[in-house]
Amino acid sequence: MTEVAEHPKFLAVDFYCGAGGTTRGLLDAGGYVIAGIDKDVNNQTTYQRNNRNTALDSSCPRFLPFDMFPNSPEYPQGQQQHTWDELRNLIPHYRKKAVGLPLLFVICAPCQSFTKFVQRHMTTERTDGRDRDLNLLAQTVAFIEEFQPEMVISENVASIKSGRYKHIWSNFQQELRKIGYAVGEDVVCASRFGVAQYRRRSVLLGLRTENADEVLFGPAVPHHDPDAPQVSVSEAISHLPTVEAGERCTDVPNHVTRNLTEVNRQRLMSVKPGEPNAGFSETPFGDLSLACHSRLDAKG
Repeated sequence: MTEVAEHPKFLAVDFYCGAGGTTRGLLDAGGYVIAGIDKDVNNQTTYQRNNRNTALDSSCPRFLPFDMFPNSPEYPQGQQQHTWDELRNLIPHYRKKAVGLPLLFVICAPCQSFTKFVQRHMTTERTDGRDRDLNLLAQTVAFIEEFQPEMVISENVASIKSGRYKHIWSNFQQELRKIGYAVGEDVVCASRFGVAQYRRRSVLLGLRTENADEVLFGPAVPHHDPDAPQVSVSEAISHLPTVEAGERCTDVPNHVTRNLTEVNRQRLMSVKPGEPNAGFSETPFGDLSLACHSRLDAKG
């Protein structure tokens, strides 16, 4: 039986939580996650099965399946008011239950609009379709201002700070400073934290302070974990039994591989270390370009 801790290290709300990867990290770090918010209700079962608090009441985080945009005649599916209603009940309740603990808002808005590939291939139609998603970070500022979390973390693709939408990232920082947060941000790579993946991400940290205007430098974003040496994929998984495409290992939980078509097997064999999956036009097996990439390239 899991031992229930008396108090967590912090409270948290996970905005745009998806299936719960960030929530899992918050729990592993000793936090208590009050709620995860994501409009895709298909994530709910996975989110709650894989994430349970081990502090206070030992409950699963509340999953709030709401669209974070306001309801309007132009966007009738908006459910932002539902989010306000839920958080105005939940956050004060847990603030009283765990007096003195800092509250953290984690805001990892969908990254598709900010990737280098999408930014290079934006058509007018695609641009119009992405405009709403680009405002997701801005939608959280009012929540931060009302609930005054002591800490804010935001993470996105590295190119959010340098591409055509870099103003989204910088505007979010400016808004945080206006409402009393010292802000620091930088690009870090997951491989320097013991993760067997070269994955560069922009990370923002915000700390509540009474004198944000006087803070020259915000909190420093760590660039590595000294207790987590870099490992390759081979080092991370080579001890596991070999499984072919579509097979499941009965001796190791979750050790299963997806079934692969021959062309996808060839694509995997053709990926060059450190290269993206967009470079399949010239491989030992011929042109294996993904159809979506070919369509966007044709549109220029």
